[in-house]
Amino acid sequence: MPRRTKEDAQRTRERILASALALFSKKGYEHTTFTDIAARLKLTKGAVYWHFDSKEKLLIELVRLALEKFRRQIEALTPAGELTFPAVAEMMVQNAEQVIADPKDTAFFRLMKCQIRWGDDSMTAVRQNLLTNIQFGPKEVFKKAVANDIAAGRIPPTADAEQVATVALALWDGLVQARIDRFLACDMAETLRHAYGAVWEGLRRK
Repeated sequence: MPRRTKEDAQRTRERILASALALFSKKGYEHTTFTDIAARLKLTKGAVYWHFDSKEKLLIELVRLALEKFRRQIEALTPAGELTFPAVAEMMVQNAEQVIADPKDTAFFRLMKCQIRWGDDSMTAVRQNLLTNIQFGPKEVFKKAVANDIAAGRIPPTADAEQVATVALALWDGLVQARIDRFLACDMAETLRHAYGAVWEGLRRK
């Protein structure tokens, strides 16, 4: 039998992650087992354990990959200058469109929103990982953008970056959820642009 190469191992790891995401988003994190994940790939449960020794580590890796993807989107903004609220807002509109268009991104959104009981003790390690990686999350990026806008004099210093970031993220979250649930009749991207535009004008008038 030929020796397993690093490339083979990486491909298997990626297949396991894809299988886990599909099952977590469909059955729920709590109700998915390693046996389920392995059976979907026609692997043994031991083969899955070889790559990930717990469901928590599988979930943490899925979160890490999502945050890494978002970080790359943020870095694509920085060559054009410092982060601003309008620039981050437009990036989040494009991100929303991508979540809708990419089945894996849609599955990850459903997983994070609907298929995890975040209050359970078993989620402690995952919550901690999210907190330690928060610098790459959209809320923190909005906060940095607002701080930059205040420092540059584009908006008054009375603007509350925490509050603005919370509202901005809630707008994104709600409209993406409505679009995924086919509850939104209007154009999601344009609706989100108008909403962010209203927030920005409100900030400038403060």
